[in-house]
Formats: sequence, structure tokens, C-alpha cells
Amino acid sequence: MTKSTLAYINPAILQWARDQARLSPGTAAEGIGISVDKLEACESGDKQLTFPQFLAAANFYKRAPAIFYLNEPPAGFQPIQDFRRLRETPEDAFKSGLEWAIRQARERRELALELRKDLGEPVQTFELHAGVKDHVETVGAAIRTYLGVTQAHQQTWRAKAFDNWRTAIEAKDVLVFMVPRLALAEMRGVAIAESQLPVILINSKDRTNGRTFTLLHEFCHLVVRASGISGLDFVAAEPANAVVEQFCNAVAGAALAPSDWLLSEELVRAKGQVKTWDDDELAALAGRFGVSREVILRRLLTLGRTTQAFYESRRASFQAEYDALGEKKSSGGPERHLVVLSQLVACCRFFGHLVKLT
Repeated sequence: MTKSTLAYINPAILQWARDQARLSPGTAAEGIGISVDKLEACESGDKQLTFPQFLAAANFYKRAPAIFYLNEPPAGFQPIQDFRRLRETPEDAFKSGLEWAIRQARERRELALELRKDLGEPVQTFELHAGVKDHVETVGAAIRTYLGVTQAHQQTWRAKAFDNWRTAIEAKDVLVFMVPRLALAEMRGVAIAESQLPVILINSKDRTNGRTFTLLHEFCHLVVRASGISGLDFVAAEPANAVVEQFCNAVAGAALAPSDWLLSEELVRAKGQVKTWDDDELAALAGRFGVSREVILRRLLTLGRTTQAFYESRRASFQAEYDALGEKKSSGGPERHLVVLSQLVACCRFFGHLVKLT
């Protein structure tokens, strides 16, 4: 019988992964499908798991396989304690899917940093910084300048707005990952603020235009150095986070739809002093900027071109659409190999090795 290939993983990482999962050797061994003696020997470095056993361990511990080849365990990170909670979410509402997504993102960041170091490729320091007391329009303009996004560029994006904003953000060595199979009620986006390779997570269940706003909202979190989990609302999640949330919402809107550009649009100028807007008008403007109708209406409110009462009257329908999106039954979603491929391509962007399909 052919001897199975050994994985030769770091035994210290193997034990670390079990400890982080809070599993006893017996429970872990049963989940992996090996004896307790074999697991303990592998954790001490006396033996090695076979490759199939190693993959079973990575799957059981919910860890990326590559993490087991690091020289040292990733720096300590408690994803739930370090992130603020969503509005009207009970203390125990964080499910394993969200925790796993944040943990996986941190692991990928650690791997990316180590690989870039091994390849001798420098990582840009995230330099853009602002405070929540800064002028919203100024910060929005600074983001556009930092990312190199011009009106001429953005006008051509339309349905591809999210992809182009993502490309511009990733060019600044910001990791952007899509999170599949996670309810919108749990999160719409996550920001992990770091000086190098900061991370943004976007829920893949969101609509494309919704993703674009979330992407810029989370980018603003990086700018103000405030990690966090974002929900579906323009309204702040909690009083303690109200200032940051409101600021990031306003800045995202200013970056996506600059005031001078929006106010110069023929449709806006033609409205004169009329402050009510039809869905078709909002949709036309949303298409021009590659954002949602709500983002446009919110910007019009900020710029005095609609009223708070009218905005609130439309919020119910916008929220109903979000709720319907979150409750929509999945038809199975993309096949797993497509999801994995998407994640791999996202990682490759940071190593300068683009995957080309023929």
C-alpha cells in the first residue's frame, strides 16, 4: 500500500488552532478522525498528520489550511469583543459565520504580510487619515484624490462602479473580501483598521449598488482608524458609535456623489425649488453615480434639495427592499469552486500575480 503523503505543518500552529477552538484533545481527535495519541504526538512534533488528516483538521478547526504553515501563530485577535454590535442585536446574536469571516480575514492578512515579506515586495502604509470632526465634503474629496478617482472615470463605470472602486481601493494595499452565505441581518460590511493591509469585508448578498456604498463606508472607517461591523441603516447603530457611523455615512455619500457634480446634473438643476423626487428621477441619478437611490436621496437631503419629511417617507420603502433582499431564498448561489476562485483571485491581486483564465 502506498504511504500517505505527510503534510509537514507547524505543530505549534496545530495546537494553537485547537486551543483557539476551545476543544479538548479527545473532541478534536474525534472530529479529525484520528486517535488522541496521534493528535498529541503531532502537536508535540513527534509525528506528522497525513495530508488528508491535515485538511480534515483545518476544516474541523475552521482555519485556512495555509495558516498551519506560518512560522508563528497569528497575533491574538478576539473578533467579537473588538467590534461594536449592530443596533437591536442581542449580546449573543453573533453567529459563528460572522466570527469565522472576521477570523478568516485576519488570517489571510497575516498570510499576505508574510508572503509579501518573503517575496521582498514592500507593503504600502495606509496614510490617509481624518477625524470625525473634519468637514465631510473635504474628507470625501480627499478620498477621491487618494484613490485617484475622477468624475470622468466614474461617469463611465455605471454598473461596474463597485468593481472599479474596489480596484482603486485595493491599489492602496487594502484587502477587500466578499463574504458569501452570511445573512444581511448579521452584517453588511466590516472594517479592520490596520496601518498595513487593512481589511474590508462586504456581504455578497447585498445588491451591487448597496455594496458600493458599504465599500466606501468601510473605507471611511479605515480613514478614521475605527474597526467595526456595519448594518443596513443610515442611522447609527448605538449612541456610543453614533458619531463615527454618521460621519462614515456622510463621507461615503460625499465621496460617491460630490456636491458640485450632483448639483450640476441637469435633472437636479431642472427641479428648481421642488423638493420631492420620483423613483425614476432617483434611479436616473443613481445610475449616473453608480450608487443606490437612497444614497442619492440622502445626498439631496444633505445639500438642501429635499426635506427630512420626504426622505423619511421614502425610507420605509427602501428598508422594505433591504428586508426582502435579506429574506430572499437562495437558489443555491454560486458553486463552491466559483466562490473559492473569487477569493483566490482577490488574494492574488496583492502579490502581483494575476490569475488569467483562457
